[in-house]
Amino acid sequence: MSHTTDDFAKFMAGDPEDNEEVPLGDALQELAIDIEVDAVEEVRDVRERL
Repeated sequence: MSHTTDDFAKFMAGDPEDNEEVPLGDALQELAIDIEVDAVEEVRDVRERL
């Protein structure tokens, strides 16, 4: 079985809600979550609970 570009045409269509003026990296950064955790403090906290 082989695929052609016609098989993927429906997946390649643009989304009218997309803002194509925003670079992909910036768009992904808006979706990212920055988590700051002090691992040492978290381990100590868990040990105290045990």
